[in-house]
Amino acid sequence: MAIETWDSPYIVIWLCLGVLATVLTFGTRGYSDKLNGLEAAFYSVVIGGLAILNGAVLGQVMYDKTAKYDVLGALGNTLGLSGSLLVSGFILLIFYRCRIVKNPDEIVIREKELEISGSYLLSGITALSSLGFLLLGIGMGHIVYGLKAGRAGFFYGSLPLIPFILGIILMTKYSKWMFKYIVWVLRRKGLLQVVDDEDSK
Repeated sequence: MAIETWDSPYIVIWLCLGVLATVLTFGTRGYSDKLNGLEAAFYSVVIGGLAILNGAVLGQVMYDKTAKYDVLGALGNTLGLSGSLLVSGFILLIFYRCRIVKNPDEIVIREKELEISGSYLLSGITALSSLGFLLLGIGMGHIVYGLKAGRAGFFYGSLPLIPFILGIILMTKYSKWMFKYIVWVLRRKGLLQVVDDEDSK
């Protein structure tokens, strides 16, 4: 069956539930430290595949056949694809926050440098969220392209690049903001471990 015929909102609901079930399994396994690299890669691929299908189907659901520039369809593609990835990354971040509170020694400030223990859960957050922000920028650029409705000129031609650039900026800044948040949580709970030069002597 061609993807163009997948224009039912019920398919979108089932795909969202599939993403949610996979993310919750991913997060639960990562929180309990039962996750291996192959398993983490499998969950990430499944989430990515379901997100692609969700973007395609939601785009078909919102597709406006009467419009010359399909802004609604592009919006559906963007929400279904990047939205699924960003929400997945956020849910995994909640699991990672709980894991760090349970095991605060995984993040240590040593000589004013942040030391982070490797975690497949953390890798999943970074991969899904970074890809989500990048695709969000691309999708918003596509929407802006539709909104300008064929207007020519350098100004209108460069407008779709702005969301793409913003998406790249968010992708590069996200990890920094995430760890600032985690450190803030540990400090607020009195669990932050700081090792300086005097302590090590």
